[in-house]
Amino acid sequence: MLKTDLHLHAGEDIHHKLKYSSKKLIDYAASKGFNVLSLTFHEHVYFNKKIESYAKKKGILLIPGVERYIEDKEVLIYNVTKKEYKNLNTFDDLRKLKKRKNILIIAPHPFFLRSNCLGKKLEENIDLFDGIEYSHFYLSWFNRNKKAVKIAIKYNKTLIGTSDAHNLHQMNSTFSLVNSNPTIKSFFNAVRNNKTQLITKPISLSRFLWRSIKVVLDLE
Repeated sequence: MLKTDLHLHAGEDIHHKLKYSSKKLIDYAASKGFNVLSLTFHEHVYFNKKIESYAKKKGILLIPGVERYIEDKEVLIYNVTKKEYKNLNTFDDLRKLKKRKNILIIAPHPFFLRSNCLGKKLEENIDLFDGIEYSHFYLSWFNRNKKAVKIAIKYNKTLIGTSDAHNLHQMNSTFSLVNSNPTIKSFFNAVRNNKTQLITKPISLSRFLWRSIKVVLDLE
């Protein structure tokens, strides 16, 4: 089983004011036993031989990823190049790319209280999505993931636990274990076929409030 987090941000993501680098994130993830990661920066594929090799030396499969705005909604797309993602502006663009290339598409925090979350667009384009994110950012008594779970069950989609990390301590409370070989092809097939186990626990109220304040103040 591969310990996995497919929604991560780091200091090279110019859309956020984060103090740690991708290498530090990889170091931290390795110390927590992660096997598969994806750096999913906003509107930017951060992937090269150097960072891929660094992750590999730490025992981690690093998958190219991006958090792309598609029709003004956030979508996580994996195994795309810098050139490819810039041509993805509509859900139909995504459909065309998916027909000709092995990519994975996940719906991030689809029902959180932000205008750029997918909301009803998820069901309208459910054929596109291989998985639905179960985000770490919830409390035991306030959990916007609940509707995502219902949609995943309704359409037989895989729930993928992620941290959407904007700080290293956000990792390791919610993640997925994937029954796969450590290759992109095998991993994608395992996710699509729901060969996964969601591991999750709510965060503390203090951390929930801390991040909420930072988001409101645009400090991350």
